[in-house]
Amino acid sequence: MSDSIMHALGRTVLIGSGAIGTSLRLAGGKNDEPVELQNLRQPSAVRNLHIAYREAGSRILVTNTFAANKIVFGDSGIADLCDETNRMAVSLAREAGGSQCLIWASIGPLGLGLRLEDYSDDALLDIYRSQCRELVGADALLLETFVELREARVALKAATETGLPAIFQIGNIGGGTRRWDRVDQLLNEAHQSGVIAVGANCSHPDDIMRVVSYLVAHTNLPVTVAPNAGHPRIERGVVKYEFTPDDFALVAEKLALAGAAVIGGCCGTTPDHICKAAAIAGQRQVSPRPNIQATARRAEFLPSRPEPGDNVIRAMMKSSRFIISVEIRADRHQSLDDIVKGAAKVAAAGADMFDVPDNAGATVGRDAMVTAARLQNTLQIPSICHFSVTQSNLMRLHSTLLGCWDSGLRGLLAITGDAPSMGHLGNLAHRIVDMRSSVELLRLIRGLREGRIINGEGLADAPDFCAGCAIGRPIPAQTNWLAKKIDAGAEFVYSQPVFTFDDYRKLRDAIVELPIRFFPGIMPLISHRNAGFLAGGRIPGIVVPEDIVAGFARYESPEDQRRHGLDQAARLAADIAEDASGLYLIMPFGKRCYEDASRIVRCVRQQRAG
Repeated sequence: MSDSIMHALGRTVLIGSGAIGTSLRLAGGKNDEPVELQNLRQPSAVRNLHIAYREAGSRILVTNTFAANKIVFGDSGIADLCDETNRMAVSLAREAGGSQCLIWASIGPLGLGLRLEDYSDDALLDIYRSQCRELVGADALLLETFVELREARVALKAATETGLPAIFQIGNIGGGTRRWDRVDQLLNEAHQSGVIAVGANCSHPDDIMRVVSYLVAHTNLPVTVAPNAGHPRIERGVVKYEFTPDDFALVAEKLALAGAAVIGGCCGTTPDHICKAAAIAGQRQVSPRPNIQATARRAEFLPSRPEPGDNVIRAMMKSSRFIISVEIRADRHQSLDDIVKGAAKVAAAGADMFDVPDNAGATVGRDAMVTAARLQNTLQIPSICHFSVTQSNLMRLHSTLLGCWDSGLRGLLAITGDAPSMGHLGNLAHRIVDMRSSVELLRLIRGLREGRIINGEGLADAPDFCAGCAIGRPIPAQTNWLAKKIDAGAEFVYSQPVFTFDDYRKLRDAIVELPIRFFPGIMPLISHRNAGFLAGGRIPGIVVPEDIVAGFARYESPEDQRRHGLDQAARLAADIAEDASGLYLIMPFGKRCYEDASRIVRCVRQQRAG
């Protein structure tokens, strides 16, 4: 029976299955682990879903293996279960489909995003080969939702090496002037690999209709399609999709008329959606291809991009002048006006630029971008904000970066950010992992500078940020990581605070060969308690020597301890200033932070002037 179904491909419209992931999630799957793990955790639920699709009219069952790869499972700490998960998925689909259905084993992208640069083609090929090897019990391999050309090329190679038939489906490629160029490139890779069908999936029906029409006109292969059930929306915390089964039936009819040979469903579709689609489109003859002549496409209009003006932060970094950058905390316990008034004292003492941390220590502060922009606009001191990736998804990261540029900021310090569990909202807030590291953020900023967002779509004006990064200790793991940051576009580096000149020298020597401007961090300690707290390793990357802590024990009064700490920081800053090209001063804690920071800045300026 399955041979006859395969023979019908391209002749008779075949109905595929609907959504696997969203259906299993709706049935009670855990959100904190890959849904593919349900092949092992709840095999009966997976088998029953396949049976429901078969009874609804599906003649092709797609396995629950979309993200069952070493990367996704490794990120979840379950890499050892990956192979078994893939094998079980094929077995469950086969049991449910019997002789009535083809089994197409799903293979999706690795979800690396900007981490893709960290993997060679050989490493990617090994990952895909590992998954394909466990799926050879299927009738065919379905590569779906691919949008990135390099990853598609490697996945196609791994799939075709198995000898199984392969089907290639394009995911949501977005819009923009290069949309159809990207489709052409992906389609060309599929053709060269010898796939038996091409198609599109995981997009709104309106968008997928345009892609299917394009594919029908540009390939002789059968065209497969699996649209979403419209757009998702969130109602009282539950994700729901807009298209009813009857709505989806109309979509299926239009797709069949457009020439689709296989019609299934993606996110939000259920057995009810597939049942309606089967009733209206199943078993009809595949529509003949339209005689469409390819014509030159008119490029979508984008406003001309203005030439970037001088970037004051980059100009400072390229200059030979000694630069003092002072960290101004976006403290929620002070009004923004009071923060600006305090920072004015530091500016008057001789600070060259300000930087504003982003919820440091995972505690809630004022918005770092807004605070930095106000400081810059009011005091006319170039300002940057620290920008972390742990608190925002990709959409928010993009729009906030554009907002930084629009607000007049020309520099950013790219950081990974502190884990929410460190802060006072640790039981409520969660880390976002759309982007996992400062290296990925720097790559995103580099792409924006080149005039494109992460999926290749264009921008009217490219934000030409001068981007910086951070370093902690002079150890190979961190210096190698800094080299990656430089490759990703970092132009300057701030260090975690150093507390002795020897610590500074070791860090300087560890990175001296790297092409980046270095700002050693100075953090005044103001009490024995303050020094002991930091020495206890409570803040990652900060190491306070024991003799520094012991030095505070000689002073009993809080005022004497504060004076001792500030004197130490001023002497260290002045000594380092004789050797370095700049300093990054982290303000002392306490109500007198602005006065104390101003004192250290003046001390450094006087030392250099003398």
